[in-house]
Amino acid sequence: MRDGRCAEHQLRRSWERTSARNLSRPADWSKRKAKILVRDRFRCQFCGSPRKLEVDHIIPVSRGGSWEPDNLWTLCQSCHKRKSHHDRQSR
Repeated sequence: MRDGRCAEHQLRRSWERTSARNLSRPADWSKRKAKILVRDRFRCQFCGSPRKLEVDHIIPVSRGGSWEPDNLWTLCQSCHKRKSHHDRQSR
């Protein structure tokens, strides 16, 4: 038993879950991500923060966006959450 639950009802860790994002992520994602961070000068493209940075799709893959650099930008964790919430609300 892990986390006090039987095998059938254990919580799966996020990296153990299969998601569309993980299945479609390019093999060279780490290199692409590093290039985007450098291109964007390690700053959030919304607020300018240099902290807790993430690389995000401008147009989500689920809506036809690509993994190409022109559809990727750097956002801080806070701005990324706000943008993702807005994307979900506008569906």
